[in-house]
Amino acid sequence: MAQAHRGAGRLTGSRADAASALAQARRRVGAKPLRWLFGLLRGPAAGVGTAGVWWRELLVVALDGTILTVPDTSAVLTRFTKQAGNHGGTGYPQVRLLALVACGTRTLIDAVFGPTTSGETTYAPPLLPSLRAGMILLAEVDPGEWTPDFMRRVKAYVM
Repeated sequence: MAQAHRGAGRLTGSRADAASALAQARRRVGAKPLRWLFGLLRGPAAGVGTAGVWWRELLVVALDGTILTVPDTSAVLTRFTKQAGNHGGTGYPQVRLLALVACGTRTLIDAVFGPTTSGETTYAPPLLPSLRAGMILLAEVDPGEWTPDFMRRVKAYVM
């Protein structure tokens, strides 16, 4: 996005704004336009004949999480916490991201964010409606987390 912004400045002959201008604009408009854009662009982006995307006519998708470090501001700290650790913990607050991804294209089908005080199975239920018939779900299974009841709710083949 920033590269496109700089390129547009060259096209119009004007000097590109400071590097922080895009971040400042994003803060001004808030999250709603970004949610709308994500809703518009999300999905597997794979045609029926796309190689490396399908297994036995099933779209291969994965559900997995990660932890992201976010800016250490008072606004962020109202929702997200710094993590404790063996060497004093993290210097910045952290956010858990859980994503449903089309494996062959690496495109996001759906995603949720939340505090790291809750685990992946807490954030998984809102992603389940994005699973469809004709998908096969790859997910790491931690003992006790992905219960048979939860797996029945997945409504997809599980490998």
